[in-house]
Amino acid sequence: MNAETYDAFGQSSSGTSSLHPSDAIKMQDLVSAIETSIQIESQMNIIKSMNQKCFERCIYKPSSSSLGNGERQCIAKCMDRFQDGLKVVNQTIMQRSKAEAESMHHSAGLQ
Repeated sequence: MNAETYDAFGQSSSGTSSLHPSDAIKMQDLVSAIETSIQIESQMNIIKSMNQKCFERCIYKPSSSSLGNGERQCIAKCMDRFQDGLKVVNQTIMQRSKAEAESMHHSAGLQ
């Protein structure tokens, strides 16, 4: 008698699942919700970082009055540069991920 072992997600070493189909759907929904939550938190951290860096760079004397024209222009340029930097970083990550996936694909002989 061969006793299969299952991981925390109900997947066996042979690839079969011990989960009922409705449980598997619930599990996938939960995983998707967690991934979405992580993405939202990541975006919030990026915005927080951008706000902090641009404030420190552009606002010299915080006051209760409105921002001056120079401060507004500085903030706009700072945010644009920050977003441009994020685009470059994201493009680099995507290119590296694609190259790594292609490398793994080729090394596995799945050409």
